[in-house]
Amino acid sequence: MTSLRRYAPFALLVATQMVLVLVAPSHGSSGGTQLGGQFQGGPAAESGTTPGGGVSGSVGAGAPGTTGVPGSTGTTTGGTAGGATGGTGSSSTGGGLASGSTTGGKFCITGLTEHFPCAPKWAGGDNGGATWPGVTANQVTVVMYRAKDNPAVDAILQETGTYTPPSAEQQMVGVVQNWINKHFQLYNRKIKLIWTQGSCDIAPPDDNCFRNDANNLVSQYHPFAVFWTSDTNEPAFFDQLSRKGVVNWGGWAFTDNFNQSLRPYHYDVFMGGDTQAEITGRWICQRLANQKAKYAGDATLKTQTRKFAVTYPQTATTTPAAKHLESIIKSCAGSVYDSPYSSDTSTAAQQATTNTAQTRQAGVTTIVWFSDVIAPAYGTKAEAAQNYHPEEVIAGEGLLDYDALAQTYDQTEWAHAFGPSDLAEQAPINNSDAGLIWKQEGNSGSPNQNSNLLTSYALSVAGGIMAAGPKLTPLTYEYGMLTQPGYDSWEQWHNPRYEYIKYGKGDYTGISDIREVYYDPNKTSPTNNRAGAYVALHGGQRYQVSNIPSGDPGLPASV
Repeated sequence: MTSLRRYAPFALLVATQMVLVLVAPSHGSSGGTQLGGQFQGGPAAESGTTPGGGVSGSVGAGAPGTTGVPGSTGTTTGGTAGGATGGTGSSSTGGGLASGSTTGGKFCITGLTEHFPCAPKWAGGDNGGATWPGVTANQVTVVMYRAKDNPAVDAILQETGTYTPPSAEQQMVGVVQNWINKHFQLYNRKIKLIWTQGSCDIAPPDDNCFRNDANNLVSQYHPFAVFWTSDTNEPAFFDQLSRKGVVNWGGWAFTDNFNQSLRPYHYDVFMGGDTQAEITGRWICQRLANQKAKYAGDATLKTQTRKFAVTYPQTATTTPAAKHLESIIKSCAGSVYDSPYSSDTSTAAQQATTNTAQTRQAGVTTIVWFSDVIAPAYGTKAEAAQNYHPEEVIAGEGLLDYDALAQTYDQTEWAHAFGPSDLAEQAPINNSDAGLIWKQEGNSGSPNQNSNLLTSYALSVAGGIMAAGPKLTPLTYEYGMLTQPGYDSWEQWHNPRYEYIKYGKGDYTGISDIREVYYDPNKTSPTNNRAGAYVALHGGQRYQVSNIPSGDPGLPASV
């Protein structure tokens, strides 16, 4: 099996630098492809993957039921959300609610910046007991996974002040666990949140090692769910957990088909790659296509009609979405220059030099960065060296829109960066959910500045448990996640700190909208008080795919 490798040692740096971002689950669409045949057969390809009797057949093939909303053939009793029964997976423990009823009222989570959907208030009764491995009548076991520390990565993190010691993560895990157990409706259960560190190095990753780590995790802790907060292109870990019947979160911007092939097990907190392609493509078509490249740094480029190049990492989890984006741009702009690269730091500088020369020779006025966060570090340096100053359009995936990372790019080039941003308005850690929970649990000072990422994942996992209803299985979890209403939309709150969160049919990721930003190299960032920050246009108003405005975005003349 081919090992998919990303830039290292920056993969963990990216995850750790997600310090102050208010994250919540991501959103998906269509157009991806399954990962190069690596997951043929789906999770059920491994025998014995029906613990609890709730799922049978090939999940990768769309069982139980169809690839539509799970539970479409099932029933709901007791008046609460949940109750999915798959067409091939119904059993005494697979779907439907345990006995008990609702009161007719609502149970709502308060005290957070994120507004989870309210659930029907449970009146009590039988919660089904041990409905799935990791679930008992009084406890749900959830594991936070951390890969093996890498000395090179740790050195970078320590130099920038963004290293998170394992002890700090463990402490925050305990704080978040206690808060969740006090504030979520868990149907007479408590969440047991376990922190653990594996034996696998992410720089570079090894599929077999991560599969073994997943197996060991399941054998040792018997969890219902596992989350990994890393920016990783290591799908084997999540595939193996799914084969073991474990709900799992992590892996940024994977294709919808990857998520669907592992249903009902795999989710993430960032926008899926397919939706990122659709929303970025629509934005480019309605805001930029067939107009002059007026925001380029070169005077000659400013007078030319935009010609786009899409720069993306050539991997199985990213290429399908990039091709989808290119097809959308072609539909409105007529052509697009294809500019893939290999995520290999040993050749990255030479690749950037070559790719820059080729895009310049092709007459490209506008680079679309559908990339990881490290590619612009090499690419902008190569552009400056070749005296080439195109428009730099960001696609907001993978933290390209995060201030602290943009500060590492060539600032003369990135002064011409703008585009759709997935992230909400960036804020200090004390204003995040991690900071609020830290204080509400009676702690003094501030949590570790990187704590909001793990907090957001833990809250998202718990939100799915609440949405599942009393009888907790992967099927009721899936049904609850995919049928709960969207929340924190701009239309509802008019607050730039909130992303719109929505899951749905075929959609296992949550952030579903963007804001428009440009990069100002002279503005002080609230994340680290250093020069260089993204500035929101139009008061931070956020747009979904269906309501992206048309016409020039109206950037300041300084861009």
